[in-house]
Amino acid sequence: MAETVVIIGAGYAGIGTAHKLLKYTTPKVKDLKVILISPSTHHYWNIAAVRGVLPGEIADEELFHAIQTGFDKYSKDAFEFILGTATGIDTASNSVQVDVASDAKTIIYTQLVIATGSSYPGQLPFTTVGTYEDSLGALHSLQRKVTDAKSIVIAGAGPTGVETAAELGYEYGELKQITLIIGGDAPLPVLRPDVGKTAAMELERLQVKILHGVRVASLDKHGDQVYITLSDGQRVEADLFLPLYGMRPNTRFVPTQLLDEQGSLNLDKTLRVTGLDNVWSAGDAGNLEPKQLIYAERQALHLADNLNSVLIGNPEGVKELKPAVTPQVFVTLGKKKGTGQYNWVKVPSFIVNAAKGKTLFTEKASGLIAGKNIVRSSI
Repeated sequence: MAETVVIIGAGYAGIGTAHKLLKYTTPKVKDLKVILISPSTHHYWNIAAVRGVLPGEIADEELFHAIQTGFDKYSKDAFEFILGTATGIDTASNSVQVDVASDAKTIIYTQLVIATGSSYPGQLPFTTVGTYEDSLGALHSLQRKVTDAKSIVIAGAGPTGVETAAELGYEYGELKQITLIIGGDAPLPVLRPDVGKTAAMELERLQVKILHGVRVASLDKHGDQVYITLSDGQRVEADLFLPLYGMRPNTRFVPTQLLDEQGSLNLDKTLRVTGLDNVWSAGDAGNLEPKQLIYAERQALHLADNLNSVLIGNPEGVKELKPAVTPQVFVTLGKKKGTGQYNWVKVPSFIVNAAKGKTLFTEKASGLIAGKNIVRSSI
């Protein structure tokens, strides 16, 4: 029987899973076809978005890479790239509904992988925003706003908020007023306290003002100005406001009974969607592990191995993934400093800078497209 694996989402997990299946499973399974669906012709190397939103820092060509070029080496019978947006799935009929150039199309699958990632509110270009043209336009628009702004407020105590504030402080600390709003006593609250303390000290050295223990209560826009009312009643004015919190999985097309209260797919440890034998997920769309790239990377490789076992007729080869119980996070603090935690250990600044801070892994992007690696792991 012909097998069709449909992968929705061409981010790190989706591309990685597709390449691994095509490289290692297709030669063993006759009539196997992999279909990759994405609204964007290009993959966005958004690890580097925290620096990329600053004008002139990273070229567009280092951030955006054409997806199809990496798959041209495979047979057309084995691979198809569909430029479109998934609008629904029907697990009873094993079908996906896709909007392709404003026309509805139904695609039948035998195995389905949902790897649609997550995004911030407000269409901020820290993740893919619709089509390639949409993402590129949103990025360029934000770069212009960064240039024009004299005051920039970032809300969010997680890695993206902290890294963005640090990049802005590194470049503009003496020229613009940069403010970071955090809900607790220190940034990076899920990590060791000394990691958050290090981040706060470096941010302050970069002349980033930190507002502790407050949250955004409401926003008012008057012309180009944003007025932010905080939970303590304080009002902050900004030329540019970046709400880098409240990340949501991109699962609006998925039936609600498959989702948890946060909108993430309910997964078991094999990376199957709970209650379904032939629907899987990797990366931020699922709820097995924190929504970070290091986990999406290992999930994609594990999922591809499990799919390989199913497709070659060896279901007992499907293995459970042991979810991470301790954080593994590298946080850049501008171009020369960093901090982080690996399991229980605080990571020194020089290691974070050497491993991530200098390039934000942009040199790995071509390898992902070509099917050589995801980020740090080989495919």
